[in-house]
Amino acid sequence: MQPLHSGPMKIGFHLTPFWSPTDRGATRILDEAVQVVAAASRMGFAWVSIGQHFVSHPTVWPQPFPMLARLAPETGRMRLKTSVLLLPMLNAIEVAENVATLDHLCHGRLDVGVAIGYREKELELVGLRRKDRVPKLEESLALMKRLWAGEEVTFEGTYTAVTRGRLGFTPYQTPHPPLEMGAQSEGATRRAARLTDGVFFGPQVAWRDIAGLGHVFREERGKLGAATPGHIGASRSLIVGTSKEAARTAAREYLERTFNMYRTWEMQEASMVELQLSLETALDDWTVNGTPDDCVATIARAREMGLQRIGFTIYSLPRDVQARIDYMQMIAERILKPAGVIE
Repeated sequence: MQPLHSGPMKIGFHLTPFWSPTDRGATRILDEAVQVVAAASRMGFAWVSIGQHFVSHPTVWPQPFPMLARLAPETGRMRLKTSVLLLPMLNAIEVAENVATLDHLCHGRLDVGVAIGYREKELELVGLRRKDRVPKLEESLALMKRLWAGEEVTFEGTYTAVTRGRLGFTPYQTPHPPLEMGAQSEGATRRAARLTDGVFFGPQVAWRDIAGLGHVFREERGKLGAATPGHIGASRSLIVGTSKEAARTAAREYLERTFNMYRTWEMQEASMVELQLSLETALDDWTVNGTPDDCVATIARAREMGLQRIGFTIYSLPRDVQARIDYMQMIAERILKPAGVIE
């Protein structure tokens, strides 16, 4: 299989690690995250992203729309991303309205990532079964795109009905903010190629599978005769240390909590590629880890395999706000800059 040369690499970061530790109280957690993101927005990161889960105790998952709206005036030119909205669990009309509103609040800096989700508890909350996930997502996207176009819509779907409905205003970006879809399987990758502008592979997908699924995405876009090749991205755990062993040691506690969360939530499904959910798996198989130079080398290999975007989930963040800002600055100066992501 020939590598796909992808051109410039863009790197952003996920907010997930910013919610830990959870003994600080919700108000402080959110206030401190805003402070760190505001500082990081001047360092060269391309975007900040936030995921979505519901009834997630003991983990913390603030909701995307209010959090990104709060970050909009603090983030300069950095883009804001949902990565990802659990679209089948949401009302498509409300999502369309929220996206349009947020896109104006941030003056067109919004990217919208969506996925089908996997937690049974979340599906139960909205009266869905696993078989509903894909048709509900596809129906929701079709309806949202029509609403964003500004037309008067009459729509009789399996899950949503609209009679002569029209948004009060359409998004800032035309025809709508860039869309991408989270994927951990070949089916989801082909769906992303068909319905959105890009694919974004989950954090536990191995590098070897990213390479293979990236080719699937490009192949599907070609078959569809898509106007653009689309983009290929992935969430990657970033674990920095004085050596690979030091990085692994520093991240061990966080890794154990993460693996336990995903196993408890039964993330692995039969249709997915084999997810990396054990400390027995080598970090080199699925993360960006080691010294800053090691991380730069991994990013170069990722670019060679066709990856165009990486969203860092930054392990072992210091607890103190200023220390977190300094840590983000170190990543920018010693990883992003040498990797050619920023000047």
